[in-house]
Amino acid sequence: MSANTDSATPDEEPAATAYEERGEVGYRRSLSHLQLQMIAFGGAVGVGLFLGLGEQLSSVGPGLILSYLVVGALVYLLMRALGEMTVYRPATGGFVSYAREFVGPRFAHLTGWIYVTVAVLVGIAEISAVGVYTAYWFPDAPAWLSPLVALCLVFGTNVLTVRAFGLIESAAAAIKVIAIVLFLVTGVLVVLFGGSGAPEASVTNLWEGGFLPHGVWPVVLVMQAVVFSFSAVEVTATAAGEAKDAARSMPKAVRGVVFRLGLFYIGSVLVLSMLLPTDHYSGDESPFVTALSSLGVPYLGGIMNLVVLSASLSGVNAALYATIRLLRNLAAHGSAPKATVLIDRRGVPTGALAFTSLLYLVGVVLILFADAGSVFFLALDAASVGILLAWMAIFVSHLRFRARVRDGSIASVDFRMPGFPYTDWACLAVLTAIFCSLVFDSGTAYAGLIATVALLAVHGATYEIAKRRVARKGLPDVTPVGRARG
Repeated sequence: MSANTDSATPDEEPAATAYEERGEVGYRRSLSHLQLQMIAFGGAVGVGLFLGLGEQLSSVGPGLILSYLVVGALVYLLMRALGEMTVYRPATGGFVSYAREFVGPRFAHLTGWIYVTVAVLVGIAEISAVGVYTAYWFPDAPAWLSPLVALCLVFGTNVLTVRAFGLIESAAAAIKVIAIVLFLVTGVLVVLFGGSGAPEASVTNLWEGGFLPHGVWPVVLVMQAVVFSFSAVEVTATAAGEAKDAARSMPKAVRGVVFRLGLFYIGSVLVLSMLLPTDHYSGDESPFVTALSSLGVPYLGGIMNLVVLSASLSGVNAALYATIRLLRNLAAHGSAPKATVLIDRRGVPTGALAFTSLLYLVGVVLILFADAGSVFFLALDAASVGILLAWMAIFVSHLRFRARVRDGSIASVDFRMPGFPYTDWACLAVLTAIFCSLVFDSGTAYAGLIATVALLAVHGATYEIAKRRVARKGLPDVTPVGRARG
């Protein structure tokens, strides 16, 4: 880019010229098609399923499946919208990059920082869950110790090249897939042919205590937590920015990931509801551990606890991967601390990695003052509100993207959102309804709603500060460290 372009303020980016994404400089496209799918799946199947599902089942009952069906359909359309924009232009900045190109720099700044905040909260939730899982074996160990070890492990993984990260995350995702498949098969067999080892397992559990024992309203209120369960599925777009052939891989990844997520989440709700009455579950331990421990098979609960522990580590890994790339994208456009724009010769955004890891340490500090389970659910509720806003931003960006296609500014792609524009507006309506329902939640979700509105005001102010800083000093150098600059 020329010096004149670099010194322009975000609001002065010329609309008439082709969009140029500064945040892509330095990355290497080395992820395979399989790795892209596994990263997307691994990110979305984490603590929301393996720990959060217990609290959801307890508060809603077997009718929780209705919440997952609604949000599952929403996720499918979300990924189709995001997939269409990704095929048009793969970007490690993901939907933040599309928000900037199709809506505007202020919208991208708000969207990016809300999501970065959410991702940090998700990371804290995942790290807190590590403390819950390890307490299964070491109840007297300091609550902060295992989360701190977990943070060191994921930091080390993200320091590696993206190819090495892809291999590790793919292996972790494969463990989740195998474990969930085995659980679903075992659970169905126990329900159909179980004997004295599973006296409470029965299909009748789905309705015997009431399909909706607490009424319909909890189905609506729990949807913000269900949205959290599916969160990180949008990491697919971020990973596509480092894929070898995103135009070919992304459509397959979207179809494959959404199908597997629907099968595993909805299947898990059904099997767990049949293995035990839903009032047996809680947020104190993984519902999978609760269900399998009830079968009386030695070590089965401990083995599943090990699996969900690895799933939590994988979730932190994926959240950190996405966060540092979105943060670096913001920094490349002057919307984040200058140090976070640093990227090394291997394509690792080291500045954003160090900055975000320090923020994750906050989660470990919180565990010093509260039990791990409390930190988990507080972070879950706060993050859920931000995720709702991030998903809304994706649909808004897609509407503007298609408007540009319609007026001939950019070319259309073959992988299109079905039912446009009605599906975009329908999804925005559902997300808005979920967002508004939080007003009637007297718990921490309501507090998370207030905090998110305040956060929007804060980041609205930080955009003005960033714009003035760029006007004075210009945009930061995005050249990888170790290469000639200028």
